Amino acid sequence: MNRVERAVLIERRVKLFFFSASLILLFVVLMEVTNLLVSFLLAFGTYFLMAPAVDYMERKGISRLWATVIPFLALTLAISIGIYLFIPSLTEQVHTLQLKLPQYLDAINKIISHLEQQVGSFINPVFPIEVEGKIEPRISAWASVLLRELPDYLSSSFTILILVPFLTFFMLLDGREFVRGLIGMVPNNFFELVLNLNYQISSQIGGFIRARLIESIVVCLLIWIGLLAIGFPYALVLAIFAATLIIIPYLGPVLGALPAYFISLAGGVNSGQLLGLTLVYLAVHVIDAVVLVPFLVAKIVDLHPVTVVLAIAIGSQMMGILGMIICIPVVATLKVTSAALYRHFTDFRT
Repeated sequence: MNRVERAVLIERRVKLFFFSASLILLFVVLMEVTNLLVSFLLAFGTYFLMAPAVDYMERKGISRLWATVIPFLALTLAISIGIYLFIPSLTEQVHTLQLKLPQYLDAINKIISHLEQQVGSFINPVFPIEVEGKIEPRISAWASVLLRELPDYLSSSFTILILVPFLTFFMLLDGREFVRGLIGMVPNNFFELVLNLNYQISSQIGGFIRARLIESIVVCLLIWIGLLAIGFPYALVLAIFAATLIIIPYLGPVLGALPAYFISLAGGVNSGQLLGLTLVYLAVHVIDAVVLVPFLVAKIVDLHPVTVVLAIAIGSQMMGILGMIICIPVVATLKVTSAALYRHFTDFRT
């Protein structure tokens, strides 16, 4: 190996070292700094939502700064209007739900106790069961975290409300330059691979986030309108809850509907209301499964159902609800990356 070849080899190794070290350092910082990972993920999602508008305005001759500022201000205005219109009603419903929470939990406990007695009369001689003592504490703990600790959680996460707009703005303004600088550290023999991966991953994640947002908004509106139509209480809270969990594949629709059924059962079973509640959730989720998911999501993320289930299980074990939400784009990114690396090395050998 001559001097020139050795210098090229050293340059490649140095570039690869700094590229890998930068990624590892970024990952460690995100995981260790409180609230930074959640802030980064929210900013990342907002970036992909706004990037098409920013790029379009820049292509029309507007400077990158104003192409960033104008959509940013428009989104801020839209969020402010939404807060003004819906926060008072949402706050009132949450407060009412907090006050009635002990009553609902007591009613649910009585229902579970009654079911245990009825089922136990047939099963206990063979398989002794004790469901009441196990389920009721879990429901109480879950409801306490969801409602009673929600204000404390929001106040403690105030830094997220500051970091997300800040990170989003500078991602839109200078994100491309940062990515170019990062890719510039890549050795020449991997440069084209990383460049193509960056384009594929950005396109796929951006499309996935936009599709999921549209899906959540449609589901929220349909459930809200449906619950209002049948006169069900806490319509806005339940609609937002269901729309948030709908982004969890398979489990989301079931988990999103559970609070409504708990409230219905705890308030006294009305067959007409229970039927109306079932029809609302069933109709919305049929629309979601038949229309929204196939046309918005399935074409973007091509993953086998078994892979999705395993990803959700692993994500829930590692990071809880957050892991269940982000597991699909993470697995899709790993799939694209592994396929590109496989093609790169097999083509290189041939």
